Order: sequence, then structure tokens, then C-alpha cells
Amino acid sequence: MPRIESPRAVILTTAKLGLRFGLPLLGLLVFGHAILISVGGDIERWEFALGVLLIVAGFTSKLVPRP
Repeated sequence: MPRIESPRAVILTTAKLGLRFGLPLLGLLVFGHAILISVGGDIERWEFALGVLLIVAGFTSKLVPRP
């Protein structure tokens, strides 16, 4: 018999997965872009910092309560 979850559980699970995988993936893309443009000599430190910040922000998924 399939288990039916409440809407709150679905929202919490979606938020948890989005924070756990979405932010670090976005951070890797930003960090990778910063590396690519730095090869050409244009070093943007804020872009490196933003990439690292997004990767670290993936740990905020631990703050979302379990459904």
C-alpha cells in the first residue's frame, strides 16, 4: 500500500534536498566560472567568495526539521 505524505512533509523534504544539493551545485558552477575567467587574468575575488559561500551554505539543510 503506498504511503501518503502530508503537504508539510513534502515541502520540508523538498526544501531539505534543495538546500543540500542545489546550493552546493550552484556554488560549484560559480566557483568553476571564477576559475575559468581567472585563467585569462581577470581575477574576481568576490566570485570565488560567493562560490565558497554557496558550497558552505549547503550545510544549512541540517537546520530543516525532519518531516
